[in-house]
Amino acid sequence: MSADPFGPDPFDTAALRSSTLAAWMASPTRLAEDAAAESDLVTVGYRDRLLTELAANAADAAAAAGIAGELAVWVSDGELHVANTGEPLSVEGVRSLAALRVSAKAPTDGQIGRFGVGFTATATVADRVEIRSRTGSVVFDRAATVEAVRYAGLPGDAVPVLRLVWPSEVGPANGFDTEVVLSLREPAGPLIEAMLAQAPDLVVELAALQRITVDGVEVSVERSTGPAVEDDQASSAIVTVSVENGAGSASTRRWLEVTRGGTRWLVDADNGRAPEHDVLRAPTPTDIELSLPCRCITDLVLTPDRRHLHPGAEIGDAAAGYVDLLLLVDPARRLQLVPELHLARNRDDARLIEAVRVQLRDTAWLPGADGEPLLPSRAVVVIGLTDRLAEMLSEHFADLVHPDISLAQYLPALGRLGVEELGLAGLAERLGGLQHEPSRWHDLYEALAPLVSTGREVEELGALPIPRSDGRMSVGVRGLFVSDRIATPMRWIPTVHPEARHSLLERLGVQELSVTDALADPALRVLVEDVDLDSAVDDDLAGDDGLAAEICAVLRADPDAAVPPWLATLPLLDTDGEFRPADELLLPDSPLLGVLVDDHPFGVVDAEVVSECGADELRRLGVGWGFLTVVDELPVGPDHDLPDEEDWWDTLLDAPERLTAVRDLDLIDDRSWPEALTMMATDEAIAPLLADRDGYTAWWLRRHAEVDGLLLGEYRAPSDEILAGIIDPLDHPHADALVGALARLEPDTADDAALLLTRLGDPDRDITAGAAVTVHAAVVVACRRGGIDPADVEVPERVRTIAGTVTDRAVVVDQPWFLQALSDGETVLAGPTVTAADAETLATLLDLPLASEEYTATVRDPGDAATWAHPEAVRFGAERGVEVPRGQVRLHDELWISLRDADSQREARVRWWVEDGVTHLERRAAPES
Repeated sequence: MSADPFGPDPFDTAALRSSTLAAWMASPTRLAEDAAAESDLVTVGYRDRLLTELAANAADAAAAAGIAGELAVWVSDGELHVANTGEPLSVEGVRSLAALRVSAKAPTDGQIGRFGVGFTATATVADRVEIRSRTGSVVFDRAATVEAVRYAGLPGDAVPVLRLVWPSEVGPANGFDTEVVLSLREPAGPLIEAMLAQAPDLVVELAALQRITVDGVEVSVERSTGPAVEDDQASSAIVTVSVENGAGSASTRRWLEVTRGGTRWLVDADNGRAPEHDVLRAPTPTDIELSLPCRCITDLVLTPDRRHLHPGAEIGDAAAGYVDLLLLVDPARRLQLVPELHLARNRDDARLIEAVRVQLRDTAWLPGADGEPLLPSRAVVVIGLTDRLAEMLSEHFADLVHPDISLAQYLPALGRLGVEELGLAGLAERLGGLQHEPSRWHDLYEALAPLVSTGREVEELGALPIPRSDGRMSVGVRGLFVSDRIATPMRWIPTVHPEARHSLLERLGVQELSVTDALADPALRVLVEDVDLDSAVDDDLAGDDGLAAEICAVLRADPDAAVPPWLATLPLLDTDGEFRPADELLLPDSPLLGVLVDDHPFGVVDAEVVSECGADELRRLGVGWGFLTVVDELPVGPDHDLPDEEDWWDTLLDAPERLTAVRDLDLIDDRSWPEALTMMATDEAIAPLLADRDGYTAWWLRRHAEVDGLLLGEYRAPSDEILAGIIDPLDHPHADALVGALARLEPDTADDAALLLTRLGDPDRDITAGAAVTVHAAVVVACRRGGIDPADVEVPERVRTIAGTVTDRAVVVDQPWFLQALSDGETVLAGPTVTAADAETLATLLDLPLASEEYTATVRDPGDAATWAHPEAVRFGAERGVEVPRGQVRLHDELWISLRDADSQREARVRWWVEDGVTHLERRAAPES
C-alpha cells in the first residue's frame, strides 16, 4: 500500500484518546457513565438498527457529496463489511464518533442523523469497529480500550467500545469512499437475512441512496416523475424498487409517492393491498405502529434512539400531502384509503389519523358528479342519484358526490367525513337558484319523476322551482296555475310556462286557471289602482304599455270573459318597467351611471318622462347627476346612513366638529374606480376630502376602493419616496391628490402594519436594509404609542434582515454588542439604534426570538481588571458617543466570545462585549509611528 498522504494519524486520534482518558482519570465515575450510556443504547436503543443507521449515514454522506449514493454489504473472514460512496470521513466526524450524543451534522442541513448516537448500532454486534475512508482510517477496539484504561490505572471491567479511537492504515474497498468493518461476535447469517428484508424499504426511505447490495443481492430504486399535482407546494413521483439476486430472478414493486413539505406519503402504484402492519418512518422506521392504509415518511424530530417522537414533535404535521396522494389514485379507490379512527393502534396513530381526517374533511378530494374533486365538508350525497340526474345537476352544483358512491351503503363513511345527505327537500331548495330554459326544466322534472313514488316525496318537493310564463320562477306549486287557453305571461298571476309543463307538476298540485279568474284576480286590482311602488318594482318589466298589453292579451283569449271596471287606470313605467321615487332615479346621461355597479338601487328616468318633465326639474326633485355629499355641522354619532360609518366613527378620539363625506361609495363598480377617483379629484368640493386622512371619505377609500386588484391603502403616492420598493405607487393621473387615501410610513391600523411587514418579507422586492429598518421603527413607534396592538398584527412569513435579504429564520437584536457576532443575514433591527424595548416589540410583531434569548454568549478569557478611567475605556466611550459609564471593565489583548444556541456553537472575535454587567474591551493596537 502506498504511503498515506494524510500522515499516520490524520485525525489526531492520539489527542482524542488522551483527552478522554484524562477525563476518566479525573472522574472515574465518568468512565462508568460512558460505559452505561453506551450499554443502554446497544441493548435498548439500537439493538436491531445496524443496517438502518449505517444506511442513514451513507445517505447523509451521499447527500453531502451531491451524488446518488451506493451501499454494499458483504461478509469476509468473519467480518461484516459495509461500504458506501459519498463524503469521506472528516475530523469532525471522527470526533463525533468518539463522543456520545454529539453529531457533526447540522440539524438544518437536511441530513438524517442529528444526535450522534446512531453509529452506536455497530457495538450491538462487534467489539472491534474499523472505519476506512479516503481521507484516513480509524478503529475502535474493546480490547485495546481495556488495555489503555488499565494502563491509566483505572478498572477495565466495563468500558465503552466507541470512546477511544486509534488510527488505521487500511483504506476502503475499491469504488467506495468509506467502509465500516465489523468483527462480528456471532455468525453473520441472521444479520444478512435481516438486512435483505430491510433494504427494499431503506432505498425508498433514504432518497439519497440509489442502490444497496447485500451479499450479492442488489436492491435499487428509480424515481421518475409522477402524475401532475395541481398544488405547486407538492410533487409526485413513481418510485420503482428492483431486487435482483444475481441468479436471474428479480422482483419489482412500484410506489406512488407524494411529497409535501417534509412528509412523503406512498401507496402501491399498481393497486396492491396496503401492508397490514406498518410504522411511522422518519425517514427510517420507528416503533410507532400505524394503521393508515398509506405509508408515511416524515422529517418529524425523534428521540435520540430514533424510535419515538420527540415530545416537541407534532405528529399531526405529517398529515400534509395525504389528500394530494388521494387525488392521484382512481376515484373508486379513494374511499378505501380513508383511515378510520376506530382502527388506531396507539395515541400517535390516532392523532395522525385525526389530522388526516381533518384535511380530508377540509380539502377537495372526494369524487364529484362532474369528475372534479370535492371538499367533503361541503359535499352532499343524494341517495339514489342517477346518471341522468347527475348530468343535469352537476352543470350547476359542483358539490354533488358521484353517482357510483351515492349509495346507502357508503353513507356512514361519507357522513364521518362531513358529507351531508341531501334529500329531495334540500335539492328542491337548491334548484331555486338555477336559470334554465323552460324546456330544460321539463327535462329536469322528467329525471326527477322516478324518485317520486309516494306522498312523502311529493311533500319534500313542496319548494320545487317552476318557471312561469312571465319569465320568473315560483317556489313550489302553491298559487301556481296552468291554462290551456292563456299563453301570454301575466305579471299579477303566476302560470307555468307551456314548455315546462310536465305530469309531475300536476302530481305536485298545480291548478287549472280560466280567463275570468285571471282578470278578477285581486293582485291585478292592487297593481292598477294602488300604484304600490314596492309591488310594482319587480313586476313592471315591459315598458310603458306592458301592463295594458298583457291585459288585452288575456281578454283576447276569451272574448266572453267578464271584465272588472277597475281596469280603467294603468300606471306609468320607467325604462326598467318600475315605479321609483325621485331620489332613487338618475338622469339617462348622468356620468355617475358609468361608474355604478350593475345592480345599483337607482333607476333611470324614462326618456319620455325626461322629455315631458325636463332634466333640470328632475334634478331639482332629487334625480341624481354626480357624486353627492353629506354635510353635518355638529355630528354627534354615526347616524348619516354612510356605509361602514360606525367602523370609521370608532377610529376617532373625539367627534368631528364638522362632517363632510361622499355618500354611496359602496355602489361604485370595482372596475370603475379609476374613473370614479378622477371624478372626485376634479370636483372642487370633494377634492379636499381626499387629502383628509382622518376624514370618512379618505378612510373608506383606503379600505374598500380597489384599483387593479389592490385596495387604495395598499398603494403609495408617487411622490412618497420613503416607501419606494416597499409599497407600489398608484398609477393614476391624480394619485398625489389622493394622498389621504393611500398608504404611508406611519401605520394607522394593525392591517396597515401587517401590509408593511408583509411587503418587507416579499423576496421578489428589492428593499435596502435602511428602508427595512425605517419601516420597522415606524411600526414599533405606532405600537409603543398604543395606536396598534401587536397581537392584532398578522405575523409575516418572512422578514427583511440588515443584509437586505429575506429569511424565515432570524433574531431581533436587543443588545448592540450582538451585532459584532451575528451575520447580517440573520439579523433584524427594530430601529437605527438598538433599544431593548423596541426590539421586544418588533420580536412580538415578527414572532422572532431576541438575540439575547436565542443565543448564550460567554467571554472566553477573564481579561485584566480595569476601571472606566483607563484610556481604553475612555476611548471606547468617546468612540460610541456616550458618557463614561459605571461598572467593571476588563481588558483583553484579543477579545473572543463563545456564542451558542440550541443547535450550534461558534466563536467570534469582537471589539467589546457586556457580560453580567461587566464591559469587556479589546485593547487597541498601538498605531505605527
